[in-house]
Amino acid sequence: MVTIVISPRDRYTGILECISRVYQYTTEPFKLIVLDLGYPKSLRRDIERVLAPFDNAQIIDLGLMIPMRAIAAIREQIDTPYTMFIDNDSIVTSNWLPPLLEVARLDDVAVVNPLTLEKEGVDRGAKLRTHLFTNEIRSIDVSGVKYLIEAKSYRRSLPEALPEEIRPSDMFELHGVMFNTQILKTIDIPDMVIREHIDIGIQLHRMGKKVLSQPKSVVIFDNLGTRMKLSDMRYFFHRWSKRLCWHSAREFERRWGLNFYSEDAMYLWVFRRRVFLICRWLYLPIPVANKLTGAAARLYNFFNPVWEPLDDPIAKSERYFPEG
Repeated sequence: MVTIVISPRDRYTGILECISRVYQYTTEPFKLIVLDLGYPKSLRRDIERVLAPFDNAQIIDLGLMIPMRAIAAIREQIDTPYTMFIDNDSIVTSNWLPPLLEVARLDDVAVVNPLTLEKEGVDRGAKLRTHLFTNEIRSIDVSGVKYLIEAKSYRRSLPEALPEEIRPSDMFELHGVMFNTQILKTIDIPDMVIREHIDIGIQLHRMGKKVLSQPKSVVIFDNLGTRMKLSDMRYFFHRWSKRLCWHSAREFERRWGLNFYSEDAMYLWVFRRRVFLICRWLYLPIPVANKLTGAAARLYNFFNPVWEPLDDPIAKSERYFPEG
């Protein structure tokens, strides 16, 4: 049996469809935990109404907090062999669970990634493309300092371009991911809003555990393509605040003695997302929102230039974990 945990990531809306798809497409026995991290009262009532017919679901009210703290708070309550984390802006698809369980039961497997697709709405429409298949931790030396880089394979590729076999990965993302619960309870849950998946990936590698990606299981992630409500934006601005991002970067450095190459770019990404979301909240069309976001980003970068000493740093980097 598996426990499915649904948590906010970037927003609150999306939770009702997320729950609906779980019940629609999950035929195997499961338990459901919905984490309330500050849902508006009206949405909380809707969640309770949707869950009322089911006796395998519970809502855990933790108040406004980041997802990692919520996971740390509830993981000891999970009593099933496997735990599936799903962000509330992601949806599962038909026959998603059996392929994950097939891989999770293999020896030394700690984490199984489904294929995560994203809606392309923030760019050119609603076509589905790859958000995450596998990802790799790489390192590069700049003036005698080692920096880490995250490299995603097949990023933004069409699904039909992906390999069909199970592949190893260095880490995962929380849009949708299955953990061996016993291993989940032994790792240190980092107090971070960024780098948390890299932190846990390093922990698992040092434990000799495997992270595998299963392309036969598909999760679809709404990559900020849908217009946010004001309550969503409040959560996004909290979860992606510069204070919390900066704290997370320093915490990662403290824990591992490693710097991250793209920290400046991450702050620019957060700024761009804030501008884009405000534009969409004002009902500006996506092409207009993209143009205004680009102009604002150029102004931001003029006053806060992104440190980018190398052209194509991923091509110049090497895998961080030793082979074998």
